[in-house]
Amino acid sequence: MGRTSIGSRRVRAAAVLGLSGLLAVSVGTLYSMGSADLTVQDRQPLAFSHARHAGQLRIDCLYCHRGAPVSTTAGIPSMKTCMSCHQNVAKDSPEMRALAAYWDSKQPVEWVRLHRLPDFVYFTHERHLQSGLACTKCHGHVEDMSSTPRAASLEMGWCVSCHAAQGVSRDCWTCHK
Repeated sequence: MGRTSIGSRRVRAAAVLGLSGLLAVSVGTLYSMGSADLTVQDRQPLAFSHARHAGQLRIDCLYCHRGAPVSTTAGIPSMKTCMSCHQNVAKDSPEMRALAAYWDSKQPVEWVRLHRLPDFVYFTHERHLQSGLACTKCHGHVEDMSSTPRAASLEMGWCVSCHAAQGVSRDCWTCHK
């Protein structure tokens, strides 16, 4: 009787583990579907051209995304950063009038977030930049983009492939809490 009881407990444990794994994969897939759809271009409240700023004007990514070298997130530029140039440049375009309206009303532009990782994923821009990884590796050549699409899927397989190619840690606990 002891053997049957131990065997059935093992079968139940294996079934529970299998179902838990299936549930985790399903939830992860559903959660990442919105951030991984590279065919959808989110509409931003103001038209912004990386081709103009990063391409033609050659403004470095880190001038606007100042949090990237020291933080988990790159952040979006503050209104003060935008207006440091735009108080004197291209003031009469419709987009600049809209930007000035945000500035005058002391309201931030509510940009649409393009990338969102699940809460159980730990990612830091700081570590990736300090290792010498270029912004273009994940975000593509934004200097050629008139709008800002989701450049990479940021799904686990994509990240693991990059880690393997770079010869860096693929230990689960590096990225998962």
